[in-house]
Amino acid sequence: MSPKLRPVVVTEHLFYFHRCSRRSFLDHRQGIVHQPERSRHREQVLSRWPGTRPVYQPPDWEKGFQATLTLMQQGAPAIHQGVLRVETPAAVLVGRPDILIREPGTSRWGDWHYRPLDIRLGQRLKPEYQAAAAFHSWLLAQIQGVWPYWGELALPGPRFLRVNLAQALPSMHQTLAACLETLKQNEAPEVFISRSRCQLCPWLDYCSTVAKQKHHLSLVPGVTQKRYQELQTLGLTRIEELAQADPMELYHRTSLGVNTSNKLVRQAQAIAQQQALAIAPITRLPQAAIGYFFDIEADPYLDCVYLHGVLLVTPHKQEFYSLVAEQVRDEGRIWQELLLLLERYPQAPIYHFCPFEPQTIQRLGQRYHTPPERVQAIRQRCVDLHARLVRSVVLPVENYTLKAIARWLGFQWQHPRADGAQCTQWYNQWLQTGDRSYLQALQRYNYDDCLATYHLYRWLVEFMQKQKLARSAG
Repeated sequence: MSPKLRPVVVTEHLFYFHRCSRRSFLDHRQGIVHQPERSRHREQVLSRWPGTRPVYQPPDWEKGFQATLTLMQQGAPAIHQGVLRVETPAAVLVGRPDILIREPGTSRWGDWHYRPLDIRLGQRLKPEYQAAAAFHSWLLAQIQGVWPYWGELALPGPRFLRVNLAQALPSMHQTLAACLETLKQNEAPEVFISRSRCQLCPWLDYCSTVAKQKHHLSLVPGVTQKRYQELQTLGLTRIEELAQADPMELYHRTSLGVNTSNKLVRQAQAIAQQQALAIAPITRLPQAAIGYFFDIEADPYLDCVYLHGVLLVTPHKQEFYSLVAEQVRDEGRIWQELLLLLERYPQAPIYHFCPFEPQTIQRLGQRYHTPPERVQAIRQRCVDLHARLVRSVVLPVENYTLKAIARWLGFQWQHPRADGAQCTQWYNQWLQTGDRSYLQALQRYNYDDCLATYHLYRWLVEFMQKQKLARSAG
């Protein structure tokens, strides 16, 4: 087979295959080259091994490889984003380790060899991390004529973890073979929208469109890959089919429990009918003339809560307070400002979405030695709108994030594609550059989160009132 006809498999294809074979297929067909995301962690690790970066433009892998090879032959102490390229009968394999580090030893070039180091942003040793590290080690062994002693990962902290190649290589080769087989196919693997894995994928919009055209069951919250396989055995592949199913039949013919079977059918019905369905009365939703709508932004890698957004709603006006830590050391100052703001109306409910806000209040209170009774008084006023919603209402949405819910209610963000991760990136860019436009962007996003929370609260109150009227009429 001519080299030009062989598929080119790069690290990213193998890496993302662990998460979604469809993504690897689409990336390969469109020729997408993923660039490493800039982060404080990445810059910190790269600074430990100052090095040279080969001059080339992806995807010109041959030029990148030749430039990397020259640096390796010269014995460069460290090579950043080098290219490792090996031709096999089945494919051209290309790896891009973040750093190649020179070590004393023996190789075809002399009394040195290289070992690869990959920089990752996760907190644990994920299978895809180990596969990429093993892939880079294998490629390097073919090129320099000697195996590195181990693969290595730099996780946030930084924490440096070694990958046992004897254990990781067999699994990597199996995954590589499966990935290569997928890339050779004429059609993309079946679409499946996963709430956890798809959110940051560049193909999300495209795959969501395909899934909606097919009325695919993965659009129903609660339908996991395993549950989907079970539902398929019953001939259920479309939302309308699940909406018409008998929950008790699902219970008896699958491993799904009674509650799960009822939930999935009810959720499919809400999507099929495109309307909210009540499943229980909305209880413990305090209503008051004055209320706070609260949202926090934090960076787990910096261990810093850098922004408290508070929308204060009174009978006469709405005021938004953006308490931002312009430097990490300002976290304590904005915490004290938050306390004073929330204590201005000590009886007013504090509405938020999911438990992160009260959990963070507890943590900051401990960190800054705030009297426990003061912290507890604030936490007792916290009202989790997400918890109230999911106990009482089924919505025709693909997931129960604030974005999905508020958008179904008609609310729009000024930055439609931004999320918490984007805010953290903006904050790091602000710290690195001092450009206030980054601060302003994340403050606007946080303001929209608070407004969306208020929007949801108003809808819940209105929905609750309609349900009371319906019960009275019945």
